[in-house]
Amino acid sequence: MKRELISAALIAGMVMTGCGTNATPEATTAASKTETTAAETTAEETSEAATEKAEESKEGSKAESGSGLTDGTYDITVDGRNGKMTVTTEIKDGKIASVKVGDNSETPEVAAAALEQVPKDIVAAGRPVVDGVTGATITSDAIIEAVKQAVIAAGGNPDELEGEVKEKSTEVKELKADVVVVGAGAAGVSAALTAQQNGADVILLEKAATPGGVSIIAGGPMGIDSKDQKEAGVAGTFTTADVLKYWQDYNCWMDDGQLFYNIANRSGETIDWLEENGMEFTFMGIEQAAHADGFQTYHIYKDQENKFGYYAKLVDKFKADGGEVYFETPATELKAEDDRITGVVAVAKDGTTYEISCDAVVLGTGGFGANADMIEEEVGFPLETFTTGTQTGDGATMSRAIGAGKGKTIQQYHGVTSYSGIQTGQGKDEIAKAIYMPTSVWVNKRAARFCPEDLNYDTALCSNAAATQGEYYFSIISEDMVKALEEGGAKALDVETAVAYEPTIPMFSIDEGWTEFRAALEDGVSKGIVFKGDSVAELAQNMGVDADTLEKTLADYNASCENGVDPVYGKASRYMKSLGEGTLYAVKARPVSLGGIGGVLVNSNLQVIKDDGTVIKGLFAAGNDVAEMYNNSYPLVEGVSMMNALTGGRICGEEAAKYVKG
Repeated sequence: MKRELISAALIAGMVMTGCGTNATPEATTAASKTETTAAETTAEETSEAATEKAEESKEGSKAESGSGLTDGTYDITVDGRNGKMTVTTEIKDGKIASVKVGDNSETPEVAAAALEQVPKDIVAAGRPVVDGVTGATITSDAIIEAVKQAVIAAGGNPDELEGEVKEKSTEVKELKADVVVVGAGAAGVSAALTAQQNGADVILLEKAATPGGVSIIAGGPMGIDSKDQKEAGVAGTFTTADVLKYWQDYNCWMDDGQLFYNIANRSGETIDWLEENGMEFTFMGIEQAAHADGFQTYHIYKDQENKFGYYAKLVDKFKADGGEVYFETPATELKAEDDRITGVVAVAKDGTTYEISCDAVVLGTGGFGANADMIEEEVGFPLETFTTGTQTGDGATMSRAIGAGKGKTIQQYHGVTSYSGIQTGQGKDEIAKAIYMPTSVWVNKRAARFCPEDLNYDTALCSNAAATQGEYYFSIISEDMVKALEEGGAKALDVETAVAYEPTIPMFSIDEGWTEFRAALEDGVSKGIVFKGDSVAELAQNMGVDADTLEKTLADYNASCENGVDPVYGKASRYMKSLGEGTLYAVKARPVSLGGIGGVLVNSNLQVIKDDGTVIKGLFAAGNDVAEMYNNSYPLVEGVSMMNALTGGRICGEEAAKYVKG
């Protein structure tokens, strides 16, 4: 017997690609919490339908085990992280006999462990009440939800099924190492392997089930004078000092320039070192056209489909050379005496506590991009971020608990999106196309323009402008524009270059008509994420903004279009298209961030320090745990975050090994 159901979405996934960022992020917003609650309510409604369907069916047979489940094969379709996912559950002899994940759009690097382990755990437990895989929470929850729906369809209650209940371990194990590295992302893996190669005995702890962290979402690092740049004839055309001057001018000198220099000056050799140890890069130079006049620093992973594989290879090398790795075992506490590191406490998924004695610790926990509460506290409003779900500010929390200072925190604003919850970063969000079109008009909650709309060709700057307006803003287009786009694509409005946060993924079609655009807008109107008005006054009322102000803003803009000149922001004349007098649409839009960065206070040598500058001996931090080299924006040098992680981690590994050897 085979049955099919469509379950409600567990969570609205949001996809965004950016400067070197080309995989699906995990949404971390207050909104996502609300969506989850709504989804659970809908799931209950779906459960009732599933039960009715099971009762009506005359196929299959009731099990004799007393479980009350009807034997059969149940195909359930749910919303995973990136889209629809089909999960097949076989009920045999009244028990869950097998669970198989079929068609899905999950990101392999992020979801592989969940796709394999969660079905096994459910079968072993005999019921869909199991722990998910850390770092793949949405995928795990989707599989669990699908099996719950299958049980309901089979006539049972998933919460009442008998099965194995694993008790958490209370065991405490004592370990010893020279160096403990907390986090197996880019910074942590780089630090662990480097410390080991410099003679230290190293233990690597990771909260997730797999290595890589947010680095498997990124595209690649910045480098100066790498072998690849030398082969391309770029090496020597600029120096670290040249990049630093640009960097500090851009940051208004509100940064730690020495820290940036220390990391950037070794970035090329780090890329060479990584390639010697199994990673592969392709020198791109510049990714975004908006940065065409910038420094050619960008190196991308050669195989963009194998980023997880690169980190797994480094970890395998680390283990083969004697390193110990503990996955799904997050550090929970640092131990220190007299401002000197003495150990780390970590707790595994099974409950086992590890008390590790060591002389040095490197923090590489990835910042706080997955900590919605911390983000809202720092930013003032909920925010979409790129994350694998494990970046919750652990490095900052643990370091402050032993006296470290509060480090600078920033959001690396990078791109904008709609409220559709659709895969915008893959060019599939029809509603968001209205945001990306440079012929649109952006206004804030005060109904005022705040930037030239063609700023969206630079993902960092447009996101900065959007974030300055708060949680959301609006992108306005006219009925005439919608008709033109339907018939002839963006080219019909003289837009011949698509916004593309990664070259192979344009956000909209240039030559082909946008045949699904109008329907998406109208659907957005029904959902309250797009607003429509047959007049400016009606539009303003629906948007919730002041009508007189919006009237003046749009009248001034239309007048400027007649002259072909934007007198305030200097928007390119070819994009100055009047909105006219007809129906208008306003798409609710919001900024996106690559993640919450910082929180751990360090000096220019990546040593963790107290507020008074006192060094906590043996404690180092790198990657997204550190923000001292930034101001409050993502600087327009491509690959910076990955450079900070990989080279910063390497420096920490060297310094930690040097410290423990005296």
